[in-house]
Amino acid sequence: MILALAAVVAAAIVLPHVLRLERVSPATAATLWVGALGLRALAAVFTALYVVLFMPATQLFDALTHWCWHTIVPLATTHLGFSGHSVGDAMTTVPSMLLATSAVSIGFGVWRASRAVHRLLTHEAIGAGPDGSVIIGGSDVVVAAAGLARPRLVVSAGALASLDDDELAASLDHEHGHIERRHRYVLLYAEVCRALGRFLPGTSAAVHSLRFELERDADCWALLRSHDRFALASAICKAAIPCGGRGPALASLGGGDVARRVDELVAARPPLSRSRTATLNVLAATGVTLVVALSAAVPLAVIEGSQRAAQSQVKHPCNG
Repeated sequence: MILALAAVVAAAIVLPHVLRLERVSPATAATLWVGALGLRALAAVFTALYVVLFMPATQLFDALTHWCWHTIVPLATTHLGFSGHSVGDAMTTVPSMLLATSAVSIGFGVWRASRAVHRLLTHEAIGAGPDGSVIIGGSDVVVAAAGLARPRLVVSAGALASLDDDELAASLDHEHGHIERRHRYVLLYAEVCRALGRFLPGTSAAVHSLRFELERDADCWALLRSHDRFALASAICKAAIPCGGRGPALASLGGGDVARRVDELVAARPPLSRSRTATLNVLAATGVTLVVALSAAVPLAVIEGSQRAAQSQVKHPCNG
């Protein structure tokens, strides 16, 4: 049962990497990546729980790591005051320390991003702009949605000078799409998953792909407001200059893979067939369902693992 579930999870993680998602709805494609990233994070969490709580209760682990520090390094236990903890105890602390470090890095990264956006909206603001936006200085073409709790539209002086009326209107609606579709929370989720699943190959690529699909989704939002696709493509090209990379707190018009976004806007390829679209929607829903179900199982795994670890600790020869 566990092996079958592991195989399903592995397939769901790999699936978005091998599928061709060029003509897929950006919402469906983003959901596929959301599920894959969540499963990557949960795979790391369950691996750490197994090593910390379940593996010490196995006979193989006990046979391999029953040696105690006071038998291996008598000098350390005699003169340095080390107690008789097992080598296995030291080994099982590593995964929990890695997860704790990842959690700290998540909090610090979000705090730093929020501080950067706050400085942008307060110290760099030079006035009010179109559509309720905030104008900031600088010659770079910057149009962005800034902030997590109360996002604001940000337009640089360079954007006002470089974009014509159609390009500016399309750009602002693109950023409205980020806000209305709550992409900032999806990006925050992605960064959490990146921190927890950073040791799995392909995690950073998955986050990059999710960002690209969110940019596509915002592009579609702007086009649904009767904007010209060529005007939006032109604005994206002009804004394709990095603007500091403030993480989930800032979604910029020039983010994602600009070349691919412009190619999709200009080419205007037809959508997929209904049957394939339905299949991909089912796969995306399955991935998200797995994430929810496995997340709910984490507390149960902690409880059961703690009980087994306590029993194993009592029986261990280093505990007298």
